[in-house]
Amino acid sequence: MTRIDRLLSLVSLALLASGCAIVGGSPPERYGGGATLTEAAKEAAKDSTEKQRRLEVGDQVPPGWTGTEGGAGVTSAESEALSGSGSGGGGEPTHWVLGAVGGAGSLGGQEFEGFGFGGLDIGAFATDRLRLDLGLLVLSPNLSATSLAGQGLKDEIELAADLSARYYLTPPHTFLGLYPLAGARFGTLFWTYRTPVNVIADGGPKTIQDDYLNYFAMYGGLGVSLAQARHFSTGVNFTTGFRAYGATTFEGFHNTLFPTTGYAQLAAEVTYKF
Repeated sequence: MTRIDRLLSLVSLALLASGCAIVGGSPPERYGGGATLTEAAKEAAKDSTEKQRRLEVGDQVPPGWTGTEGGAGVTSAESEALSGSGSGGGGEPTHWVLGAVGGAGSLGGQEFEGFGFGGLDIGAFATDRLRLDLGLLVLSPNLSATSLAGQGLKDEIELAADLSARYYLTPPHTFLGLYPLAGARFGTLFWTYRTPVNVIADGGPKTIQDDYLNYFAMYGGLGVSLAQARHFSTGVNFTTGFRAYGATTFEGFHNTLFPTTGYAQLAAEVTYKF
């Protein structure tokens, strides 16, 4: 197994173990209750003079639950796959890369006005033209003030991990480069309720101040390297795709507020190759 294979295996296992969430893990399994995120946003949008109603989010599955959510360990088969025992030294990457990326984009629907983002990019050239990357991003989505989400939620922020591949159509020694790229994004949208939401959870009253929702996205696009040197390059790329949000928030609200939507973004990058 080559180092590129090990890198992809390790990243895939990490994402599966985290339940596709960057910080808090997957929402706990629940039964009963039917409160929605739309209802929570409506309650959070009320001011101090309006009476709030308590929402029912159900109970968590008992600790003895034997589902797949609890297991974050690496199995023996996965351990053997990561160890790469018996693998030779062939197929090593030609170069490793480390870079910074930033940009802005837009999301479909009425909930968002757009977003900005920035982060780090770590990758490797599997061949002279094929490059694989892992991006670690912080995004600042802007909820529309006229939408229910904007009226009931605040302090929104996202953390995400990108897995992408690009193939250069031009030789590596050229000053300008052109490449198509495709990838997947695993992210989490965090927010604070403008007014704490009162619920019934696990058989008793509870007040919820913040929450989060996981999402998955796929995208494709085209990029241009504006200046390529031996160890340094800069460029821009444009990508478009779709984003699908999870069915429930961490606190148990059914997601009726953020539907699957399209998005587009423009990114600028600076990369050091070593």
